[in-house]
Amino acid sequence: MKDKVPQKQRGFLLDECESLAREGLRTLVITQKYLQGDEYEKWKERFDDASQSLEDREEKVRKVVESLETDMEFLGITGVEDKLQEDVCDTLENLRQAGIQVWMLTGDKIETATCIAISAGIKSNTQEIFIMKELTDPVEIKNKLDTFSTMAYNKVLIIDGITLGTALNNAITPSLNLLAKPQLLFVADAPPTQKALVTEGIKKNTKKKTCAVGDGGNDVGMIQSADVGIGIEGKEGKQAALAADFSIVKFKYLAQLFLWHGRLSYKRSAVLSQFVIHRGLTISVIQLLFSCMFYSLSIPIYGGVLMLGYSTVFTMFPVFCLIFDEDVDNERALKYPPLYKTLQKGRELNLKTFLIWVWKSMYQGAIIMLLSIYLFQKDALYNIVTITFTSLIISEMLNITTELNRVHWVTVLSITCSIAAYMFTITLLKQEINASSIDLEFLYKVVFLTFISWFPLHLIKLIMRKFDPSEHEKIMKGSKKTKDLPELENPLV
Repeated sequence: MKDKVPQKQRGFLLDECESLAREGLRTLVITQKYLQGDEYEKWKERFDDASQSLEDREEKVRKVVESLETDMEFLGITGVEDKLQEDVCDTLENLRQAGIQVWMLTGDKIETATCIAISAGIKSNTQEIFIMKELTDPVEIKNKLDTFSTMAYNKVLIIDGITLGTALNNAITPSLNLLAKPQLLFVADAPPTQKALVTEGIKKNTKKKTCAVGDGGNDVGMIQSADVGIGIEGKEGKQAALAADFSIVKFKYLAQLFLWHGRLSYKRSAVLSQFVIHRGLTISVIQLLFSCMFYSLSIPIYGGVLMLGYSTVFTMFPVFCLIFDEDVDNERALKYPPLYKTLQKGRELNLKTFLIWVWKSMYQGAIIMLLSIYLFQKDALYNIVTITFTSLIISEMLNITTELNRVHWVTVLSITCSIAAYMFTITLLKQEINASSIDLEFLYKVVFLTFISWFPLHLIKLIMRKFDPSEHEKIMKGSKKTKDLPELENPLV
């Protein structure tokens, strides 16, 4: 703003702005400019031409507007206190403990940004500040960045928009590498376009997913440049909320969004996607073994109606009820932010977990098919189809209970309804299922096959939980022990 007022007023303007900014106030400079009629008409003609341009329209409009904002008459300065919302410090601290790197991009002056960073807890008391302000020489910027990179880790870099813009435009390597360091970068006095450029630079140089949080119209570019945009509805309007992927009312709800909803969404999606693959692969293994035992004939072991029912009515609802599972409750998820950090290790969904599910499918499919043929050789093929399919349905229900951390009433209802639907279907599909063979001996065979195909896998999972529990299982056990401890009497009473 200093370049838009006369030279004689710039000193007073800078002194007053810095004085108000040091007190943590957001400053607003008020200026005006009188135009003659012919001057306005000439400017309006250039503005219309720029607005109707088919190439670089925004850049041309910006230059025309900036040509008008020269030699402005300085009228005054206002300072407004920008109070932080409640629980901002705790929210940011929880996000950092969860392994989420935090950068601060603001359009405020450096002094105001420094006060906000301290009050919000982004900058700790032990960290020192390294300021780079109004530098336009690329060589000088590179030297200062090299100096900063050799300093201790507890240094915090605060850089203004002019300096950062010069560094980005000249592709200075240290400036790009600094973006990858956590809790390090504070960009002050940055225009909306530069916020978007910084976001793009972080994505490009860190190779990580970015999330931009803003509450005003000047944050829209940054929100749309990030992988995930979160808008906060506030007094500045709803532009950011409308342009974002998610909208929240207060900043403190970020902890709930990340540590609770985000964590559960990832874990549920990982389990559900692998379980759906397991469900289809198990019946494929049964069909493969059946074809191999009968000289590779292209004969389906189950009819089309049974195959359709297996993928829909009999198993679909119980499988998709895995989305209701919760390994920890909301209170503990917010109390222990490092639980979110464990997701970054990729233990829920990787090649190892995929191969484990493939092995489960091969084991269960082979046990159900081969064991039924070996043990029930005297039975007709018609009876074996009924036995294996019934065992397959029950095994899938038991597999679902094995993966559950907490029983939900929707899951119980869906399993009950699915089994009831299968029993009802037996009485209707007499051409597909031999209902006359269902007797006490049939039930023994089904129970035996189901037990051999499911229980060993369930036992292995119980042993793993006992001797190698995950982070959330340790926390749940620790919480239960804490609750079971007797309350100690106060010795001072």
